[in-house]
Amino acid sequence: MALIEAVFRRKPSDRTLSFQTIAEETQTPLAEVEHLVMKALSLKLIAGSLDEPAAKAHITWVQPRVLSRKQIEGLAGTLTSWLEKMEGLEGFVRGDEGLVTA
Repeated sequence: MALIEAVFRRKPSDRTLSFQTIAEETQTPLAEVEHLVMKALSLKLIAGSLDEPAAKAHITWVQPRVLSRKQIEGLAGTLTSWLEKMEGLEGFVRGDEGLVTA
């Protein structure tokens, strides 16, 4: 559960974690991190890949679950930020910037 929580707190673009980071955040011995990630992958709690030589895990998906109020507020902030970026992109594509016209 600690692994899922550690991954969930990160932005989707920031979900490549070193084994050392996973060990610290899950309070798991470094030697057991690979097994922990493999177990989570096999149970389909997460999706991603392991890079053993680099000692990194790249997580692409986390099993949805019930969220706390704090997590919902954080997700709302992320979505608001994303919406603002998309509105800016829409203005650019529509030609509000004077570069592209339809």
